[in-house]
Amino acid sequence: MVDFALYLRLLHWTGSAIGALLGGSFVIGALLSLAVGPASDRFGSKRLLVGYELATAMAFFATASTSNPWVIGASAVFAGFGRGANGAPGCFVPAELAWLATHVPASRRGAAYSVNTAAGFLGMGLGAFLAVAPSLWPDALPGASGYRPLFLFGGVIAVSIAALLYATPEQPLHGHGLQPSEDNHRAPRALRPDERRRLWQIGLISLFSGISLGLSGPLIAYWYAVKFHVDPLRIAPVLAIAQLAAACAAVGTGALAQKFGTARSFVLLQTVGAILLFVFPFIGSFHLAAVVWIVRFAIERGATGAMEAVVMGLVGAGKRGFAGGLSTASLALPRALGPIAAGHWIAEGNLARPFLIAAALQALYVGFFGIAFIPSAKNSEKSRAG
Repeated sequence: MVDFALYLRLLHWTGSAIGALLGGSFVIGALLSLAVGPASDRFGSKRLLVGYELATAMAFFATASTSNPWVIGASAVFAGFGRGANGAPGCFVPAELAWLATHVPASRRGAAYSVNTAAGFLGMGLGAFLAVAPSLWPDALPGASGYRPLFLFGGVIAVSIAALLYATPEQPLHGHGLQPSEDNHRAPRALRPDERRRLWQIGLISLFSGISLGLSGPLIAYWYAVKFHVDPLRIAPVLAIAQLAAACAAVGTGALAQKFGTARSFVLLQTVGAILLFVFPFIGSFHLAAVVWIVRFAIERGATGAMEAVVMGLVGAGKRGFAGGLSTASLALPRALGPIAAGHWIAEGNLARPFLIAAALQALYVGFFGIAFIPSAKNSEKSRAG
């Protein structure tokens, strides 16, 4: 997330070209997620996740070995370079969500998905700290070549993840503190009318958030470089701290979800994030802008696990992969528009417009989400209490 746009800039990619690549990456990732979700329901999630990590490792190694734009572009599209996906497995997120749902009872998913989100952000934060590396060896590896060891390191990590996934049981370990959810192992079935209605709601509402995220997130390192004329040595720590803060916020969101409800906690945090996004582009100091971005990122992205728990609760077993795929695609497809527009505006020096439009769209998303899902969450709580 930190270095990829800066690496492409050193390879003489324009802001519009970088935005177009990230936009295409979101589109193809969204289409793949629509296929991955149902495939995980039918064939099992674990083997898909292992295959994804191995393919991602190949993408990292290919990018490290060449500056050919077609190789870099193809690798970035599949592996999600520069998208800032909070440590999640790209278009294979539906498989991950469905797999976790088989291990966690519905009543604990808000906290469990928040912990999973926190772990992803923790890894992203550590990776962002490593992004300062090209500034540490400018003489030995000048220019774009200074970024290539990071791609090699990423490939090694992906292979390690694949090995760990392969060694992990497909199903919960009975008698070791893990109990299966109440609806595991049911045969796949057709969607019920109420499930279909809820999925349409979350899909349409997520369009607003998808565009907002695309405008405000993927090119933030590029935005900092253009606005404040800073290098990775100053940008990387800011984004690293933001990721680590998001990990802490995700754990806190899990506690909020247990106490106040998943949907209500999500809406509250997203509202605060939208307000901060309105303020962000008008800050004239790099250090103050860094503080505001860290707080906003932590509050808004730390709520990801709560949203995922809401989505997994919309359907029963056998359709969770499909639900995760639809949710992922409804965010990723419109998100593709954001980097294309933002890259063009940033290159022209119009640095406030992407964030103002993103904030307005995020406010609409929060309002519609609250209207659609908070009442149903209250009804569910009342039925459980009864």
